[in-house]
Amino acid sequence: MDRRTYQSSRQYKYNSFPSPDLIQLLLFFVLPFIVINSIIFFLVTTKPKYEVVIEGTNDYRTTDITFTIKSVMPLKEVTIKMDSEPIDLVKVGRRTYRSTINHNGSLEIYMKNFNGMALLEYEHIDILDDEPPAIEDYVSEDGLLSFTVIDTQSGIDYSSILAQTSSGQQIQPLNVDKATGRISFQMDPNGLSVTIRDMSGNEYVTTFSLNELDPAESDGSLPEESQPSGEIA
Repeated sequence: MDRRTYQSSRQYKYNSFPSPDLIQLLLFFVLPFIVINSIIFFLVTTKPKYEVVIEGTNDYRTTDITFTIKSVMPLKEVTIKMDSEPIDLVKVGRRTYRSTINHNGSLEIYMKNFNGMALLEYEHIDILDDEPPAIEDYVSEDGLLSFTVIDTQSGIDYSSILAQTSSGQQIQPLNVDKATGRISFQMDPNGLSVTIRDMSGNEYVTTFSLNELDPAESDGSLPEESQPSGEIA
């Protein structure tokens, strides 16, 4: 009698899904731990945020700035200064403020959240014209004083250019070339005081004398008594 032997193999299937205990551990312990610690980290380390928009200028005398608070956390302190002096802010929105600036300088912005995180940053304003015009290439020949006036921002107010003689008489330029900025006056042998303003009202006053204009006696620099006023009219 033939005996046959059969071999059978049992296949084992491994469950790739986590066990209920592991799922419970992840859902009720690990995940809450991560979420809570992330929230704590966010609350502790979040710094203040802001946005400053420096607008253009039409007259080179003033510009408006808009300051918007972008912080998520409540703020404990906010100060904005211009060259160490507080500026006036007008509220124009829920978290938006506006101020008018009338000179160049640096905005100092300090903000502090209730979590203790703070920032100190600076925004620079340099679009305003608060410098007087300049004079260069001046010379006296055949009784005429001529020079070039320069202003790179608001431009020269050519109607303001005049001179005063040593006797106090005011005289107008003999020639004004707006294309080149070249100005000519009849020279007073005893000296001539010249006044120039730019379109922002900044004034420059200087006095010329024949001795200072003589190449043999002058180094070509402007007279020491030249006084740029720098004041806005």
